Amino acid sequence: MRIVAVSATLPNLGQLASFIESGEAYVFDESFRPVPLSIFVQACGHIGKNRYLFDKSLDQHVPSILKRFSSGRPAIVFCHSKKETETLASELSKSYTAPTKLNDSELRKFAGQTNTASLQMCLLRGIAFHHAGLDASDRRVVEEAFTSGSLFCLCATSTLAMGVNLPAFLVVIKGTSAYRGTGNGHQDIDMGTLLQMVGRAGRPGFDKSGTAVIMTDSLSKTRYENISQG
Repeated sequence: MRIVAVSATLPNLGQLASFIESGEAYVFDESFRPVPLSIFVQACGHIGKNRYLFDKSLDQHVPSILKRFSSGRPAIVFCHSKKETETLASELSKSYTAPTKLNDSELRKFAGQTNTASLQMCLLRGIAFHHAGLDASDRRVVEEAFTSGSLFCLCATSTLAMGVNLPAFLVVIKGTSAYRGTGNGHQDIDMGTLLQMVGRAGRPGFDKSGTAVIMTDSLSKTRYENISQG
């Protein structure tokens, strides 16, 4: 049997190679990436005593990040809960102006394919949300709308980074921790998930480069800068 094992995030490559009794294992650095990637770490203030309020405050920084880094091209904002994706998409649809002229007829077509009122409203403004709680038909509508170039911003959970291939010029990671329930509290997102999300930046065949912005607290900024530099 011949096995070719490929991973974008696996940290223990040597152990896996030994387990499958492979005589060779290769590591490909960023120089092999078809679209060069620039990573920026944005400090968004101090957490303080209330982690929930800090996480909520990150929403207000997203418009300026989109304006600064998107260059008018498609962006994915990764959030850490289904509710966050819907809340942020709704806020952006009401307050953020599209960087380029939208194709209204295409957006009306996609909005007409869903019965979810909140998603319809967002789609008409060139924005959408995507998470596992959506009906499969709604997820397909969103994916098709984004792939067609009709949307300029998609708010999604990390499941999008693990599955559907929807790259964007700009990827924004809204926060570096997530609430894991009573007893666990807030935990840093694991490095594999972070790298998967960052890796969605840059569209082969469309972009000559990609950009990822990691939003975090001021005390964590240096840590994530070190990670982004390898």
